[in-house]
Amino acid sequence: MATKNRTLGKELLTSNATIYTTPPRFEASVDSIIVSNASSSNVSFSLDWYDSQTTTYYTIAEQVVMYPNSVLQLTDGFILHPNDTLRGLASVANVITVSVKVKEEYLTAS
Repeated sequence: MATKNRTLGKELLTSNATIYTTPPRFEASVDSIIVSNASSSNVSFSLDWYDSQTTTYYTIAEQVVMYPNSVLQLTDGFILHPNDTLRGLASVANVITVSVKVKEEYLTAS
């Protein structure tokens, strides 16, 4: 299997925005999610992932309040399958940044 390590970042808006989508023919191991609040006020955020096989959204974090200028790291990893999506939103636009470290592995034909 070919493996590719990636780190991606996204500033959240007040409506759901895609942070990462697993490419077709790949599985992705999400090793770390870092959420930071760059504002001087409390701001909340929510994260979920979409399972494309069952067409279901699963909550990772719901309306988590972040203190001003704070950072939160989620380190318990999980696996995303082809076309699965990680997305998020915040109570204030452009102050919450989500950084995701993933390891993508190419799925060979069986």
